[in-house]
Amino acid sequence: MKGLLIEDDPNKASKVVSFIKQEYSWINIEHRASYQSGLQSLFEIEFDFILLDMSLPTYDQDTGNFPGKPRNFGGRDILKEMKRYQKKSPVKILTQYNEFDGGSISINELHQMLEEKYHDIYRGYIIYNSKRTEWQDELNAFLSSF
Repeated sequence: MKGLLIEDDPNKASKVVSFIKQEYSWINIEHRASYQSGLQSLFEIEFDFILLDMSLPTYDQDTGNFPGKPRNFGGRDILKEMKRYQKKSPVKILTQYNEFDGGSISINELHQMLEEKYHDIYRGYIIYNSKRTEWQDELNAFLSSF
């Protein structure tokens, strides 16, 4: 089984990847840190599932290049491209935030919008909090559904 994590926060990415490797050793999880590198992987490889951050930089920051403009809804934009190109991997949003765009949209409002527009691939969201373990239980439920 092959999964993709698109996440720019190195600490969050490390914890999520470590958790998956420890609990699901048969899953090959790849990590990308930006909108562009995530999209590139989606078009090159078929994944069984995708874990997707909502707020992403345009480009990887570790390449020495300017990371580009922050994309507050980079995850939504990736879902849009997946639908456009008929990519069918199930996607779970993994975010640290309850609100986006300066508080103008809540996670529940975003969830409803994503469910309506991308119901064939969007599988809900998980709120990540490094000090709590609920995200692990929710991730377990998602991964054990395959």
